Amino acid sequence: MTTLTRRFLIVLACAAAAVAAGFSIEALLSHRSGWPFGHTRAGHVAGWAGFALTLSVFGYSVKKRSGSRTAWPKGWFLVHQAMGIAGPSLILIHSGSHLHALVPLLALLAMAVTVVSGVVGVVVHRKALSLMKSRRAEFLGQGLSPDEVEDRLYDLAAAEKAFRTWRIIHVPMSVIFLVLTILHIVGALYFGGW
Repeated sequence: MTTLTRRFLIVLACAAAAVAAGFSIEALLSHRSGWPFGHTRAGHVAGWAGFALTLSVFGYSVKKRSGSRTAWPKGWFLVHQAMGIAGPSLILIHSGSHLHALVPLLALLAMAVTVVSGVVGVVVHRKALSLMKSRRAEFLGQGLSPDEVEDRLYDLAAAEKAFRTWRIIHVPMSVIFLVLTILHIVGALYFGGW
């Protein structure tokens, strides 16, 4: 088993454990209150907190597009990954297994696809970094300046087929998830009387 496969399986096991924990926590909290947890004040707080953490994920995209061409915002990428797990975990605790309305169900499914594609993206990203590291050494060995090396690596990364294919899934699903979540919030506020 390769290191990449082992890491992927570990991440997959952690994701499955997070889903099981989310459902278990929600079930325990629902049982204690006698009411679906997502409909309680604490459940609403968990949902809002999950939504806020999930919104922070977009900081990476903004920073990546607004920064310099060669500087990669690694810190924001780590925030993107951490909040991409923490936010959906809180949202899962908020929703639990109470899947009685279409829009929240679709939002939850879009969130699941987004999170899974994000995990796949980490694997694709690590593979691309490994390739970039070897290509950087190759370019430097050819006597290119550091700026020329960075430009070539940037162009190489942009042309990477696996990464482009992954983005075709991850980016639109993220937007669909965001739109469905906003629709859910608007509907919940409207019908809930807030």
